[in-house]
Amino acid sequence: MVTLIRVTQDNIDETVSKIRKRVEISNEVYGAVRQIIEDVRANGEEALVRLAKTIDNVEIEPDKILVGRDEMSKAMSRVEPALIAALKRLRKNIAKVEQHRLRAISGSVKFSDGYIVKYGWRPLSAVGCYAPGGRATYLSTILMTGVPGKVARVPRMVLATPPKKSEEDKDRVMAAAYVAGFDELLWSGGAQAIAALAYGTSRLKPVKKIIGPGNNYVVAAKQLVQRVVDIDFPAGPTELVAVLDETSNLDAVACDMAAQAEHGPDSITIAITQSEEIAEEMLRVLEQVQSNLSDDSASRRSLQSNCHVVLADSLGTLCKFVNTVAPEHLVISVKNYGKIMKQIINAGVITVGRDVPSVFVDYYAGQSHVLPTGGYAAIFSGLTVLDYVRLLSMVSGSKKSVKTAMRNIEPLIRAEGLPLHLEAFKAALGGAN
Repeated sequence: MVTLIRVTQDNIDETVSKIRKRVEISNEVYGAVRQIIEDVRANGEEALVRLAKTIDNVEIEPDKILVGRDEMSKAMSRVEPALIAALKRLRKNIAKVEQHRLRAISGSVKFSDGYIVKYGWRPLSAVGCYAPGGRATYLSTILMTGVPGKVARVPRMVLATPPKKSEEDKDRVMAAAYVAGFDELLWSGGAQAIAALAYGTSRLKPVKKIIGPGNNYVVAAKQLVQRVVDIDFPAGPTELVAVLDETSNLDAVACDMAAQAEHGPDSITIAITQSEEIAEEMLRVLEQVQSNLSDDSASRRSLQSNCHVVLADSLGTLCKFVNTVAPEHLVISVKNYGKIMKQIINAGVITVGRDVPSVFVDYYAGQSHVLPTGGYAAIFSGLTVLDYVRLLSMVSGSKKSVKTAMRNIEPLIRAEGLPLHLEAFKAALGGAN
């Protein structure tokens, strides 16, 4: 059942720790993932095929486990036009946001001493993206991970996603991968997909970075292969915190919470308010929403075990609680959100106002829904085009700028005890212009 929790400044850390304890990755998961990684490293496609049958209950031939862009293109004609149009609209919105971000990281700084520092970016050579697919077919995540890579002009983009039983689902995934701009599609899910992207197989070359959300097995696998490949950030079970006041549409917020809980039974959903009356009413609304769900639905199971209504004793406590949770999704569903926004520093993405649910980000806004979870929003930002590039700087100058630098910096060089650095300055000044 949904629980009511009262928080003060004194019990925030303890409360958040109890809420998060349910979804920590266990040693058993890490152990199982290590075995899967070693299996894929040793046996390649044979392991992927075997694990697809064992874990996903899908039989797939080794020579069909990797799909190229031509085959993705053919699937476009087999998918309903309305879905293709929706995918293309989402691609357009994502690309618009990421192109704007990319332009912001190029420029130059001119100094009066006569030198210039230019900064810009270069794409990574190969990026592997993971899109979950066990409980649902996450076509939107395929675009969320693929489109920023194409905006960054990554020359090789690989999608890994669990194999599908139905031809219709296969075609939809391939069509989404084509629209997103992927060059290769690996029909493999879970830890085995992450291992294949990191270490490669006989048909698949390894990538330089792995991006994308997944369950605890995927998160654990990304962490374990980080010795050989870069990763984005931990993006595991979904989280949502909704801030309420007397103007909030509680029915709409409860539906939004149930929608995020739909991702899986480990999803965490929290509503927080300063009003006892609103807290009690939200409990009633959430219980009603839960009762209308089927007994076997992931959303119902999540709401039963990981859904909480939090009553804060002050605005300061409310904001500190949110920052301590550092949720993936933060919905500030209040009339005057300015005071709260000024105090929030930790969240994956924030939607503000009474009319904008978190699912608007998931499917339309253009802001990525691939976001840090498990409290990592206090450390990492959500997925952007910057995850697909390396930043480079170039410094150019003149003899005047070097001479000025040596005059100003000589005491520092001598203090560090590195005399050859000073000699390098002098030698540069002794050369030709």
